[in-house]
Amino acid sequence: MPTTASFTLLPDPPPEQPAPSPTAPFERAPARAGSEFLGHGILRPFQRDRRSDFAAAGGEALVRSAVGQILGTMAASDFTQGELPWRTEFGSLLHLLRHQKNDAVLQELARVHVADALKRWEPRVQLTSVHVTRERDRGDNVLAVRVRYNLISANTPGNNVILAGMEQVVVL
Repeated sequence: MPTTASFTLLPDPPPEQPAPSPTAPFERAPARAGSEFLGHGILRPFQRDRRSDFAAAGGEALVRSAVGQILGTMAASDFTQGELPWRTEFGSLLHLLRHQKNDAVLQELARVHVADALKRWEPRVQLTSVHVTRERDRGDNVLAVRVRYNLISANTPGNNVILAGMEQVVVL
């Protein structure tokens, strides 16, 4: 046998006038078109900020940080289990190219690993070119990956480019 119950509803409280925000001087400026897709968050490498706990930014700086984090994080492969235990597939396979002979095969593998990682993990980026070189850094040979990309406004067909020709170097 079904049971019925009735509840009395309380009247809605009267609308309050919004009080002036105590953080008004720290509120963000009006955003450019498409910047809500770019977001706002903590930057990598982590560093302290005088206003808050960790340095944070939005837009172009946040995307640069994310690209560096993706390419600098070891993803799971047949030889490694991945750097992040809670998401082992996150990152790129560029770490597999360390200590390898610098030839055309290495450069093509690096290009493919960068393209795969950015396509999978960074929807705000449209990759335009990848250039791999060996450079001397403080007496050591390092693998430098020079990445050129465009920032797009949304991950949809016919997306609009917000900022074209961004270049970033990731040293491995």
